[in-house]
Amino acid sequence: SSFTNGASSPVYSLTMQSDGKILVAGAFTNLAGQARSYLGRLNADGSLDGSFTNGANNEVYSVAVQSDGKIVLCGWFTNLAGQAHNYVGRLNADGSLDGSFTNGANGNVYTVAVQADGRILFGGQLTTLAGQPRNYIGRLNADGSLDNSFTNGANGDVYCSAVQADGKIIIGG
Repeated sequence: SSFTNGASSPVYSLTMQSDGKILVAGAFTNLAGQARSYLGRLNADGSLDGSFTNGANNEVYSVAVQSDGKIVLCGWFTNLAGQAHNYVGRLNADGSLDGSFTNGANGNVYTVAVQADGRILFGGQLTTLAGQPRNYIGRLNADGSLDNSFTNGANGDVYCSAVQADGKIIIGG
Protein backbone atom coordinates (compact mmCIF):
# COMPACT_ATOMS: atom_id res chain seq x y z
CA SER A 1 0.00 0.00 0.00
CA SER A 2 3.01 2.35 0.29
CA PHE A 3 3.67 2.02 -3.45
CA THR A 4 1.46 4.88 -4.67
CA ASN A 5 3.31 6.76 -7.42
CA GLY A 6 1.65 6.79 -10.81
CA ALA A 7 2.04 8.12 -14.35
CA SER A 8 0.11 10.80 -16.21
CA SER A 9 -0.71 8.49 -19.16
CA PRO A 10 -0.53 4.75 -19.92
CA VAL A 11 2.48 2.66 -18.95
CA TYR A 12 3.32 0.06 -21.61
CA SER A 13 6.33 -1.71 -20.13
CA LEU A 14 7.96 -2.36 -16.76
CA THR A 15 11.18 -4.21 -16.05
CA MET A 16 13.47 -4.64 -13.10
CA GLN A 17 17.16 -3.86 -12.98
CA SER A 18 19.47 -6.11 -10.96
CA ASP A 19 19.61 -3.50 -8.16
CA GLY A 20 15.82 -3.67 -7.73
CA LYS A 21 15.08 -0.38 -9.50
CA ILE A 22 12.07 -0.40 -11.81
CA LEU A 23 12.23 0.94 -15.37
CA VAL A 24 8.93 2.41 -16.53
CA ALA A 25 8.12 3.11 -20.20
CA GLY A 26 4.98 4.41 -21.86
CA ALA A 27 3.01 7.38 -23.14
CA PHE A 28 3.43 9.53 -20.02
CA THR A 29 5.15 12.89 -19.56
CA ASN A 30 4.85 12.82 -15.78
CA LEU A 31 5.91 10.01 -13.44
CA ALA A 32 5.58 10.10 -9.65
CA GLY A 33 4.61 13.75 -9.83
CA GLN A 34 7.70 14.81 -11.78
CA ALA A 35 8.30 15.56 -15.46
CA ARG A 36 9.58 12.47 -17.26
CA SER A 37 9.40 12.06 -21.03
CA TYR A 38 8.06 8.59 -21.77
CA LEU A 39 10.71 6.86 -19.66
CA GLY A 40 11.58 6.89 -15.99
CA ARG A 41 12.89 4.85 -13.12
CA LEU A 42 11.50 4.15 -9.69
CA ASN A 43 13.43 2.96 -6.67
CA ALA A 44 12.45 -0.41 -5.22
CA ASP A 45 10.16 1.36 -2.71
CA GLY A 46 8.26 3.11 -5.53
CA SER A 47 9.81 6.55 -5.06
CA LEU A 48 11.11 8.35 -8.14
CA ASP A 49 14.81 7.88 -8.92
CA GLY A 50 15.80 11.51 -9.47
CA SER A 51 19.15 10.54 -11.02
CA PHE A 52 17.44 8.95 -14.05
CA THR A 53 16.40 11.88 -16.24
CA ASN A 54 16.99 10.89 -19.87
CA GLY A 55 13.85 10.40 -21.90
CA ALA A 56 12.56 10.19 -25.45
CA ASN A 57 10.61 12.55 -27.71
CA ASN A 58 7.70 10.15 -28.09
CA GLU A 59 6.22 6.96 -26.68
CA VAL A 60 8.44 4.12 -25.48
CA TYR A 61 6.66 0.79 -25.98
CA SER A 62 9.05 -1.76 -24.52
CA VAL A 63 12.18 -1.88 -22.37
CA ALA A 64 14.57 -4.74 -21.52
CA VAL A 65 17.82 -5.07 -19.61
CA GLN A 66 20.88 -6.87 -20.97
CA SER A 67 23.06 -9.05 -18.72
CA ASP A 68 25.64 -6.23 -18.53
CA GLY A 69 22.93 -3.91 -17.16
CA LYS A 70 22.46 -1.87 -20.32
CA ILE A 71 18.90 -0.79 -21.02
CA VAL A 72 17.47 -1.49 -24.49
CA LEU A 73 14.27 0.22 -25.52
CA CYS A 74 12.04 0.72 -28.50
CA GLY A 75 9.02 2.75 -29.47
CA TRP A 76 7.73 5.59 -31.58
CA PHE A 77 10.62 7.97 -30.82
CA THR A 78 13.23 9.54 -33.08
CA ASN A 79 15.19 11.17 -30.28
CA LEU A 80 16.56 9.53 -27.13
CA ALA A 81 18.46 11.39 -24.41
CA GLY A 82 18.71 14.42 -26.70
CA GLN A 83 20.26 12.48 -29.60
CA ALA A 84 18.79 11.20 -32.86
CA HIS A 85 17.74 7.54 -32.48
CA ASN A 86 15.12 6.06 -34.77
CA TYR A 87 12.72 3.82 -32.88
CA VAL A 88 15.39 1.83 -30.95
CA GLY A 89 18.12 2.84 -28.54
CA ARG A 90 20.24 1.84 -25.60
CA LEU A 91 21.14 3.48 -22.31
CA ASN A 92 23.84 2.53 -19.86
CA ALA A 93 22.70 1.06 -16.53
CA ASP A 94 22.88 4.53 -14.93
CA GLY A 95 20.53 5.98 -17.57
CA SER A 96 23.17 7.79 -19.63
CA LEU A 97 23.07 7.36 -23.40
CA ASP A 98 25.13 4.49 -24.85
CA GLY A 99 26.73 6.33 -27.75
CA SER A 100 28.04 3.11 -29.31
CA PHE A 101 24.50 1.95 -30.10
CA THR A 102 23.67 3.78 -33.32
CA ASN A 103 21.55 1.42 -35.43
CA GLY A 104 17.88 2.23 -35.88
CA ALA A 105 14.73 1.11 -37.63
CA ASN A 106 12.42 2.75 -40.15
CA GLY A 107 9.11 2.38 -38.33
CA ASN A 108 7.50 1.96 -34.93
CA VAL A 109 9.07 -0.83 -32.90
CA TYR A 110 6.71 -2.36 -30.34
CA THR A 111 8.72 -5.11 -28.68
CA VAL A 112 12.24 -5.85 -27.55
CA ALA A 113 13.54 -9.08 -26.03
CA VAL A 114 17.08 -9.98 -25.01
CA GLN A 115 18.24 -13.53 -25.64
CA ALA A 116 20.49 -15.42 -23.20
CA ASP A 117 23.49 -14.88 -25.50
CA GLY A 118 22.89 -11.11 -25.45
CA ARG A 119 21.41 -10.77 -28.91
CA ILE A 120 18.49 -8.33 -29.09
CA LEU A 121 15.22 -9.00 -30.94
CA PHE A 122 13.06 -6.12 -32.14
CA GLY A 123 9.58 -6.40 -33.62
CA GLY A 124 7.06 -3.90 -34.91
CA GLN A 125 6.20 -2.06 -38.11
CA LEU A 126 9.83 -2.01 -39.22
CA THR A 127 10.90 -3.07 -42.69
CA THR A 128 14.55 -2.13 -42.16
CA LEU A 129 16.82 -2.52 -39.15
CA ALA A 130 20.35 -1.12 -39.17
CA GLY A 131 19.68 -0.04 -42.75
CA GLN A 132 19.02 -3.58 -43.98
CA PRO A 133 15.71 -5.11 -45.09
CA ARG A 134 13.84 -6.95 -42.35
CA ASN A 135 10.18 -7.96 -42.33
CA TYR A 136 8.66 -6.77 -39.05
CA ILE A 137 11.28 -8.50 -36.88
CA GLY A 138 15.04 -8.25 -36.72
CA ARG A 139 17.95 -8.99 -34.44
CA LEU A 140 21.03 -7.10 -33.37
CA ASN A 141 24.10 -8.57 -31.75
CA ALA A 142 24.86 -7.65 -28.13
CA ASP A 143 27.17 -4.85 -29.34
CA GLY A 144 24.35 -3.30 -31.40
CA SER A 145 25.55 -4.47 -34.82
CA LEU A 146 23.14 -6.20 -37.18
CA ASP A 147 22.91 -9.98 -36.85
CA ASN A 148 23.06 -10.96 -40.52
CA SER A 149 22.29 -14.60 -39.70
CA PHE A 150 18.75 -13.68 -38.60
CA THR A 151 16.68 -13.12 -41.74
CA ASN A 152 13.35 -14.65 -40.69
CA GLY A 153 10.42 -12.30 -40.90
CA ALA A 154 6.69 -11.98 -40.55
CA ASN A 155 3.96 -10.81 -42.91
CA GLY A 156 2.60 -8.10 -40.62
CA ASP A 157 3.23 -6.01 -37.53
CA VAL A 158 4.81 -7.75 -34.53
CA TYR A 159 3.45 -6.50 -31.19
CA CYS A 160 5.01 -8.84 -28.64
CA SER A 161 7.86 -11.29 -28.28
CA ALA A 162 9.41 -13.61 -25.73
CA VAL A 163 12.37 -15.93 -25.58
CA GLN A 164 11.82 -19.38 -24.08
CA ALA A 165 14.37 -21.03 -21.78
CA ASP A 166 15.43 -23.31 -24.69
CA GLY A 167 16.16 -20.23 -26.85
CA LYS A 168 13.10 -20.52 -29.07
CA ILE A 169 11.47 -17.22 -29.97
CA ILE A 170 7.73 -16.57 -29.69
CA ILE A 171 6.18 -13.60 -31.50
CA GLY A 172 2.65 -12.26 -31.70
CA GLY A 173 1.05 -9.76 -33.99
